[in-house]
Amino acid sequence: MRSAESSETDASWLPSTSHPGQSEPELLSGGLSLPLFKNVPPERCSPDEQRNIIPGRGDLRISLTAKCNLACNYCHNEGQKAPWLHGRKTVVTLQTIDELLDLAARYGVRSVKFSGGDPGMFPDIVGVLKVVGSWRERYPGIVKWGIATNGVPFLNRRKFEALVTSDLDNISIGIDSVEPGERSKPSSPTGIPSKRLVDEFVLPLLARWSDRAIKFDIVFTGELHQTLNVIRAARELGINASVIEVNGVMERAHLVRAQFLELIRLAAEEFRLEPRLHEPLNEIYLFDERGHTPIKFYQDHCRDHDCGHCRMIHLRVSPAADGWAAVPCFLQAQARTIPLAVNGKLNTSRFEDAIEHNGCGPQWPSGTS
Repeated sequence: MRSAESSETDASWLPSTSHPGQSEPELLSGGLSLPLFKNVPPERCSPDEQRNIIPGRGDLRISLTAKCNLACNYCHNEGQKAPWLHGRKTVVTLQTIDELLDLAARYGVRSVKFSGGDPGMFPDIVGVLKVVGSWRERYPGIVKWGIATNGVPFLNRRKFEALVTSDLDNISIGIDSVEPGERSKPSSPTGIPSKRLVDEFVLPLLARWSDRAIKFDIVFTGELHQTLNVIRAARELGINASVIEVNGVMERAHLVRAQFLELIRLAAEEFRLEPRLHEPLNEIYLFDERGHTPIKFYQDHCRDHDCGHCRMIHLRVSPAADGWAAVPCFLQAQARTIPLAVNGKLNTSRFEDAIEHNGCGPQWPSGTS
């Protein structure tokens, strides 16, 4: 996030290619054939797209707070400054969340995911969890309600009880290692041992949430053995796993694609699953014989200029000094956001601007006022 304060947008760090729709060779060293990524380069909305509906999955990702109890060195913080650098005071309340949901519901949102920072660090996370049920009743078109957390804040008994008794239907738990004596997030200088996280949070959650979706979100930084062990742990626990190729943020680029593809091959072979390209999002999922996808792999879309698919994944909204703001390019243009409020009130035209420019690449502000 080295140039997050810059007023200029610079995508020079991104790899150039004369064939933006191409990707890695499909045949890996182990002989397993993997599908090719089909990238869609950055561009404005196509003429047939509408400003009045959130595209793709209709997923609204709401960052409740920029604060986090960890300090992972790869953090993109949903398009905000890293939690340890974030100094802006923002005011998010149940009322402002309610107003945002009321507006988003008019634009075809079908799923909501609360994130951060870490949402467990939001001062009134208990209050948020208590009202999810009433939001479900008020917005029946929103069929999925979830939360993404590293889990540590929910070691607090009061927060844990609010979580397990809430009407959320899915949770993503960020955990990058289960190695003995290692922190659950080794890239953070703070945190807790992974064994404690599993014993004191994951297992109690499984006991209370048997009818709801629980998965591990694993950030892959190039450590094949470490990531495979987390996938194995997820399989042993009977939960799904999603592996995210570490994202480049601002001018930083990570060169782990070859290892990432090798990881997919190893996981597919070990668990006897079939890798297929999920074309709507341009990601590789591993399918079992019943058509389920217990393991998914999310590549770094920015690496390939795959903005067209990034657009279909989420519409990200984060707290700002004057209310909510949308982050059209949350990895490469973090200094550029679209304030959603005018004179202190959420504005439909601003929300439509956010839909239009979401996932249009780091040059999205060009030609805007």
